[in-house]
Amino acid sequence: MSMGLRSPNTVIARRLDAIILVGLVFLSCMSDGASRGHLFGAGALRRSLTDTTNRKVFDVTAFGAKPESGKGRQMKELPGGGDPTKPQPDDGGDGGDGDDNDTGMAFIKTWVAACRGEYKGPAKVVVPKGTFLIGPVVFQGPCTSSKEPIMVEIQGEVKATTDLSDYTSPEWITFENVDGLIVTGDGVMNGQGEKTWNGNGCDKDDCPHAPSVRSISIALAPSRTNLFSDPNMKFIKVKNALIEKITSLNSKYFHYHITVSSSVTIDSVHITAPGESPNTDGCHISDSDNVKVINSIIGTGDDCVSIGKGARQITVNNVTCGPGHGISVGSLGKYKNEQPVVGVTVTNCKLVNTTNGARIKTWANNYGGDASGITFDNLVMEHVKAPIVIDQSYGTKKDPKNPNAGKQSLYKLHDIHFRNIKGTSSQNVAMSLACSATKPCEGVELSEIDISYGGASNSKKTDIASECYNAKVTTKGKINPAAPACK
Repeated sequence: MSMGLRSPNTVIARRLDAIILVGLVFLSCMSDGASRGHLFGAGALRRSLTDTTNRKVFDVTAFGAKPESGKGRQMKELPGGGDPTKPQPDDGGDGGDGDDNDTGMAFIKTWVAACRGEYKGPAKVVVPKGTFLIGPVVFQGPCTSSKEPIMVEIQGEVKATTDLSDYTSPEWITFENVDGLIVTGDGVMNGQGEKTWNGNGCDKDDCPHAPSVRSISIALAPSRTNLFSDPNMKFIKVKNALIEKITSLNSKYFHYHITVSSSVTIDSVHITAPGESPNTDGCHISDSDNVKVINSIIGTGDDCVSIGKGARQITVNNVTCGPGHGISVGSLGKYKNEQPVVGVTVTNCKLVNTTNGARIKTWANNYGGDASGITFDNLVMEHVKAPIVIDQSYGTKKDPKNPNAGKQSLYKLHDIHFRNIKGTSSQNVAMSLACSATKPCEGVELSEIDISYGGASNSKKTDIASECYNAKVTTKGKINPAAPACK
């Protein structure tokens, strides 16, 4: 696709393509029918690793998807049944000329056939080996083909387009309203964010959707200044899902965004973006319950895992984080009427060369809220700038000599535990508990903390220290640096 100036007719044609694609998405969700109602058993969220279900394969190339290296696969019959020379239900017509819009439409056609087409039985959507360039797509449920979870297997590389005129909303790949889902494979989801993080790929005379993309981004998250705000993969209103093994590369924004969902597990994934890439959180979780991020390697330019408003019963276990901003609860208190955060457990994780380690952050503004039952346990820090942090003045500048001056956070933090945290800090203040003077932290536990200085070897100041404001703290076992008297 040319990234230069296009004629007005070309721009109009691309807008029409976008309208057709959006229309196709809406058509894809008009089929009636109850959700499959399939509920995973207690251990079934990892079932795909040993799954022997005989699923019918729906290959995206059979529905018109063309890899960048060549034409799509020719078949006499579609995997879901039917004549490939005839338009399929909800497909919006023929295959077109093979550009990224046609490939995106082919992905949607494949999903519709597998999810709620004529075929009835367990189904699997396959993205085969090869590189596929697509714009934004929505895989929408409910699925009615089977009570078994629908599977999406990514074998090749899926690349996001970098022309902003392709994006009418701030998402790239979205799964919505699906109960029972497995996303698996050894493939790569490549957001190509490196081409857009600094505003590249957008000519002022040829980006008709850029202002709307920016306004949507700011409406959803006013703290974000990144114009290109689409996560690699978004899961909204999804239940009983497993995302495993795939690689998420260079997202334009969040790599994974889990919201308004329940019982979702992200297992054994690899998430990567440069340390200087803006707002590329590995996994952001909000307004969801029973979400697990486990056994994964995450390196980004922002939080490896960020746990936002309305998150309940969240587990982060056996995650290696770095580069990045650590594993964070927050930021919280940015918006009105945020739902409480309850029950966050971060265990058995390693953080290497990150700016923060275990962090809780809230805004100092007019919006209150509540977060409780947060535990960071058995963490290893290697050259982490700020290993243990409570920051209740996030996003504002505070006077270091008088942190209680100025606007205070109205967010209440209580029942907070930092346990068995060891390693090195790259700066002298290894532990900072800076709570709100208006809503002091309660029930903060420090247990078995051992952090030594690991900064520059030629530094003249190698002592390690801690600070505390407006918190009720109890200690147990070894505490290094020594727990401070809270001011």
